[in-house]
This record gives sequence, structure tokens and C-alpha cells, in this order.
Amino acid sequence: MIKHRVIEKPAFNVIGKKTWISSQDNDLFGQFWVQCQEEGLFKIFEQLSSNLLGAQTKSSTLGISCVEKDPANRSFYYIIAIEKPAGYAGQHADELEIYHVPTSQWVVFECVGKVPEAIVKSEIYAFTEWLPSSGYEHAKAPEMEVYFPENDGISADNYCEFWLPVIKK
Repeated sequence: MIKHRVIEKPAFNVIGKKTWISSQDNDLFGQFWVQCQEEGLFKIFEQLSSNLLGAQTKSSTLGISCVEKDPANRSFYYIIAIEKPAGYAGQHADELEIYHVPTSQWVVFECVGKVPEAIVKSEIYAFTEWLPSSGYEHAKAPEMEVYFPENDGISADNYCEFWLPVIKK
């Protein structure tokens, strides 16, 4: 069983770069992360955030699946983002966009191990085992991958989280 907990968070804004994911092909996510690395997105994030962690997620980087209109539709925009820094004044506005994450209740699933395998394992558990028997359903809010500064993505003890938005049935 994968460890999980239920939390509530107020609304917040993120800033990042998005792409369209047309299917559940996990390679598309990885290709987008590589593209963003090559284009210098993470250096921009470091400049904008001064390497401070997000106030709501305590993360350094987020992967956001924008499924809020129809959680069952697995074609959606995916954003690699950071929480919008308090002093953000529109820098890199031609490359980045702001996205609003609504106030939500989330089930946070721990992901331990190499990325993306650890995240996929937690997502499968969340959707096929936990959610059907939980008394909750998917809320109309985005799903989030939450990455922390020490995340290297490749070690066996790598830690990140999958946040599933929920409401009581």
C-alpha cells in the first residue's frame, strides 16, 4: 500500500510552460521535461523564485495535469510550473503563463523511487485501488506532481508526491 494523507489548501497561482498531452503516453511527459530543461526553463524558475519553496506545496517544481473540466478525459494541458513568487512582475511573460489552482482538498500519495515509475505506480494505486473504495471522487481541479529540491529523479529513495483533488461522494 502506498502512504497517503488528506490535506486542504487555499487557492494559489503558478507560473510555467504548458503543452498538450493527447493520450496517456507517459513518454510525452518525459519529452516535455527534457524540452523544458534544454530551453532553460528551470534556470528561469531559479531566477524568479530565488530558489525559495512554494508557500502552499513546499515544492521547487510542479507538474500539473489540467483535468479540471473533465477528469475522465485523459487528453489535457500539462504545465511544468512553480508557485507564482510574491514579487513576480511579469518577467518572461512571452514564455510563461499564469495558471490558477483552486482551493481544494487533496489526497497526497507518496512516490518513492525513480521518476516517472514511482509517480505512475502511485497514480495507478490512487485511481484503481484507493479512489473506488474511499468515499471520495475526483474533484474538478488539476492533478499535481509535487517535486522537492532534493529530488534527483533517479535514485531508489527519491521522494515526490502525487496530489489528487477530491470531494466527498
